[in-house]
Amino acid sequence: MSKSNKGQESIKANYALLFKSFFLGALLAEIILCIKVLFRSFEQNFIENQKDGLFWLIVSFYIISIFISIYFARAELNRRFKIVVQSKKIDILIVFVSGIILMFVLGGIGINFFGMIAGYLSCLHTFLLLIIPIIFLGAILIGKINLHPKKHDNQISSFISDKEGISRVDDAFGFFEISKRFSERVYNQGASESLVFGVDAPWGTGKSTFMNLCKENWNENYGDKIVIYTFDPLRFENNDNILEKFVDGLLKIIKLNFFAPELESLMSKYIKLLNDAKMTFSVFGVRFGIPFDNSSIDITFEKLERTLKNIDKKIVIIVDDLDRLNFSSIKEILFVIKKSFILPNISYVLCYDTENITALEQQKLDTEKIIEFLEKFINIKTSLYLDHDLLLNYFTDYKNEVLARNLLSNTDLVAKAVEGLKDIFQSKEYHLYMPFIGDARKLKRLVNTIILLEVEKVDFSNLDFDKHDLIHLLIIYINYPSIFRKIYNTESNGKREFFSVIYDDKKYKNSKDYIQYLTTLTDNQKFVLNKIFDAEQRLGSERNISEEQQSSYACFNGTLFNPNERNLEQYLSLITKFSQPPQTEQYKFYINKKDKILKEENNIIEVMTNNDFSLSQGEKNHDQIWRVLVNAPHNEFTSSKAHEVILYAIDSLPRYSIIEDNNINIGLRNFTLPFFIVKLLDKVGWVDGNGKHWNNSDENVIGIAQWIFGEGTYENCGVIEKLSHEEKGILGINDLLKFRLYCCSDRGGDVFNLSRSLLKHADPSNPTSGDVEKIVIEEMREISQRIFQIFNVRYIDKKINIFKEVLGLSSKAICGDSYYYIKDQLNDGTLDAKIQEVKSRILSFIIYQLGNTIYAHGIPCGYYDVDNNTDAQGISRMINDYLFNVCFNPKLNDKGYDYFLYYLFLNYENFNPFEYSNKRIATRQGFLKVLLQDQLIDYWKQNNKSIKNLDYNWTSKIYEGEYTTIYSNDVQETFKVLDELLDDPNINIEPVSL
Repeated sequence: MSKSNKGQESIKANYALLFKSFFLGALLAEIILCIKVLFRSFEQNFIENQKDGLFWLIVSFYIISIFISIYFARAELNRRFKIVVQSKKIDILIVFVSGIILMFVLGGIGINFFGMIAGYLSCLHTFLLLIIPIIFLGAILIGKINLHPKKHDNQISSFISDKEGISRVDDAFGFFEISKRFSERVYNQGASESLVFGVDAPWGTGKSTFMNLCKENWNENYGDKIVIYTFDPLRFENNDNILEKFVDGLLKIIKLNFFAPELESLMSKYIKLLNDAKMTFSVFGVRFGIPFDNSSIDITFEKLERTLKNIDKKIVIIVDDLDRLNFSSIKEILFVIKKSFILPNISYVLCYDTENITALEQQKLDTEKIIEFLEKFINIKTSLYLDHDLLLNYFTDYKNEVLARNLLSNTDLVAKAVEGLKDIFQSKEYHLYMPFIGDARKLKRLVNTIILLEVEKVDFSNLDFDKHDLIHLLIIYINYPSIFRKIYNTESNGKREFFSVIYDDKKYKNSKDYIQYLTTLTDNQKFVLNKIFDAEQRLGSERNISEEQQSSYACFNGTLFNPNERNLEQYLSLITKFSQPPQTEQYKFYINKKDKILKEENNIIEVMTNNDFSLSQGEKNHDQIWRVLVNAPHNEFTSSKAHEVILYAIDSLPRYSIIEDNNINIGLRNFTLPFFIVKLLDKVGWVDGNGKHWNNSDENVIGIAQWIFGEGTYENCGVIEKLSHEEKGILGINDLLKFRLYCCSDRGGDVFNLSRSLLKHADPSNPTSGDVEKIVIEEMREISQRIFQIFNVRYIDKKINIFKEVLGLSSKAICGDSYYYIKDQLNDGTLDAKIQEVKSRILSFIIYQLGNTIYAHGIPCGYYDVDNNTDAQGISRMINDYLFNVCFNPKLNDKGYDYFLYYLFLNYENFNPFEYSNKRIATRQGFLKVLLQDQLIDYWKQNNKSIKNLDYNWTSKIYEGEYTTIYSNDVQETFKVLDELLDDPNINIEPVSL
C-alpha cells in the first residue's frame, strides 16, 4: 500500500475516535442536565405533598452512597485517572470537553421531555423510583465488603503447598540473578522490536517461580513502562473461541494499564477479519484465517502497528505450560503468534520442556527435530538447571518453615523420616533418582505423603526403621502403587520370601519369584526395588549380618534365628496403617537407653526404674538392655560408669525370677544376669594407667580380682560379698555359685581378662597359657575356697539344713519383682510345679557345685581343699559330712530320711544320655556324683531298715516336677541300687529302667 493511502487510513481512524469522544462528552452533559431537571421536579413533587424531609433524606442517602462508592473505588479511580493523564491524549480531551460545553450551551436536547414525564409521577411513584437505585447500590456495596479477604488465622494447612514462589524471598534455587538478567533482556531497553523468548526446563524445576521473579524485577524497575500478560492455553483447550480469549485477556490487561481507546476497536476488527479470512487453519478444532493476500487484514494490522508504536509501554506476553499441550496444538499456537501477533512493543516468553513436548503423543518425536522446529519461532532461549545441593536445602530447611504452621507435625521427626534423602543427594547415583526426587514438585509430594500417612509422628530414634529402606519404600509407594501393592500382598499377614531374602547355602539370597518378577519391570522400577531387596547389593557378600542390620533392614521379614522379627511387615504397616511397633521391641530403643545410661550426668537407676522397664510386663526389656550394655564397646564406659553399672547389676539380681520360661520372658536371675556380670567385669571391671580400658596388662586387669574379693578400693563392695550378703539367704549362695561358674575360662565365655586376673591374684607365678586343665585349676582355686568358707560359716558350722532352707523358699523370693506378672501368666497349678522344680534345681546345683570333684567343662569347688594347694578334695568331704550328719540326720530333722531319698531322686539319670527323655532311672553313677561311696554305704548300713520300714506309698510327698515325679515304685528301685551297692561296692551295675 502507498504511503498516501496509509496516511489517509490513519486520518480516518483519528476522525472516528475524535467523533466518538465528542459525542461521549455531549452525552455526559445531557445526563447531568437531565439529572438536574429530574431533581428539581422530584423536589417540587415532595414539597407539594408536604414530604420535603423525606426527599432530603433520600438525597442524603444518595450522597452518602456516592461517597462510599468513591471510597471503595478510590484506588482504581486514582489509577485510571493517572493512566488517562499519562496517555497525553490532548486531542481527545479537547473534543470531549467541547461536546460537554456545546451541550450545556444548548441547554440539552431531551430535558423538557424528561421534565414533563417526571411531572406526571405521583409522590409514591417518585419515592419508589428514587429508592430502587439506592437498594441496588447498597446491595453492591455489601457484596464488595463481603468479597474483601478475611483472616483465617485458625485455618492452617497441614501440607506443603505446590504454589510457585512469588518473590525473591521464595527463591530457594538461586534463580534471582538469572531471572534479573533474563528480564532485562526481555525488556530490551524498552525497544519496540517484537521478540519471542523461550524458557526451557523440566516440570517442577521452577519455571513459574522463575517467571514470577522476572515479574518482580520488571515491576520494581519498569513499573510504569511495562505491561505483563500471562496466558495459560491449557485453561482454554478445546474452547471454540481460544483466539478471542487470548485477545480479550490481552485487551483487559492493556485497558488496566494505559488509555488507548482506539486499540480495542482495532483488535476486535483484526480478530473478526482473521476469522472471516478465506484461507484458514485449525487450533483445537477452531478455524482461523491466515493473513495471506487479504488487504483488509493488512490494513488493520498496520493500524495496530502504528497504534502500538505510539504506546510508551512494553507489553510482555507470557505463555505458560506450553509443553502440556499436544504437539499439533503447540505448532498452531506458535504459528498464530509468529504470523498474526508479532506487533511492535509486544514480546513473548514461552515456557516449556522440550523433553516433554510430546508427552501426549502416542508416537515419540525426535528431540533434535523438535528443537529445530522451535528455533523457527523462538528467537532467544534460556534453560533452567537445579543445583541438587540447593534442592536438598530447599527440602530439608524450607519444609520446616512450612511445617511449623502445622501444630500437629513434629519437624524433627519429619527430618528423621526423610534422612535417607541426604544420602541419595550425596551419592554418585543421584542422577538415577531424578525421576523420583529430581525437582521441587516431587519433593513436595514426598513430604505431603509423609504428612498424610502421619509418618512424621513416628519416633524413629527409638524404632528399628532404616532411613535408606524407608525412603525407598516411600518412593515406591508414591510412584509405583501397583508394585507396592504386590509387596504388601506377598509380605504381610505372616507371608514372606517373595521380596524378602531367604537363607540358603549358609547365606542370604533372593527368591526365584523375586528374580522372575524383576523381568517384568522397567529399568527405573528395577533400580528402586533392588535398592531395598537385592541381597548382594544390600547385604554384600558377608555371611555375618550384624544384629542392627537384622533388626532394621526391610529385606528381612523373619530371619533364620528370629522368625518373629518381621521387619518388612513393620514397614508396610507403618506406611499403610500408621501402625508402629512398640518401642520396647526395637533394637534401636535399647541402643538409645544404653547411650543414656552411659552418660555421666545420668544414673542407671533413673533409666531402669521408669515405665519402659516395668517388671509387670515380664523381664524381656531388662534382658535386652543388659545384652546391649554387655555388648557395648569398652571405650563407651568410663571407670565410674563401669562401677555404677556392675554394682547395679549385682544389686538387681533379687528383682528377677529364677524361674526361666522363654514363652513369658522371665528367668534373668537363673543364669543370664550372672553371666552378664562376669562379662562386664572382664570388659570394664578394670582400668589402665589412663583411666581407660585399653591396656589390659596383667598389672591392670588384676583390678578385676580385687573387685571380686573386695580388696583395696573395692572394700565393702566386693562382688562375692554383695552377691552372698547374708540377708539374701540361700539364694545369694546360688547366685554366687552361678557367678563363679561363668568365671571359669573353659566355660566358653571368653573371659580372658578375668581369668588372668584370678590367676595372678592367687599367685603371680601362675601361667596364663599352656595346659588348659592346669590353668583352670589354678584360676578357680581361690574363689572356690572363698565361697566354701562363706557356706561353711553360715550353714555347716551352724548346722542349718540347706534342704529346709531351699524347700522353704517363698514364691515371691523365687519370682522376685516379676511374681505378680508370672502369677497372671500361669495358673496356680503350673506356677506351683515350676516353683517346686526351681527349688529342686537350686538344691541340686548348690550341692553339685560344692561337693563334686570331677573336672569337666568347668571345675567344682569339691575338687579343692579348704585352705591349701594340695587339692585332696577336702571341700567335698566336708560337704558329704554336712549332708549325712546334718541334712540327712533324722536326729536333727524328722524329715532327714525324706531329704535323703529326695536328693537321690534328683540324681536319677536319663536312660539314654544322648536323647532327651522323661524316662529317668536310678543308677549308682548318679548317686555318686557328689556323695562319697564309703559315706553312702555307711549311712545305708545304719539307716536302711528304718527307711524301709517307713510307709512310702505316696506320690509327690516332697516334690512333683517335670522330670522327677516320685512314686512308690521309684522308692523300691532306689532301695535296690543301694542294696546292691551295699552287697558289692566294686560291682558295675547296669542302669535299670523304671
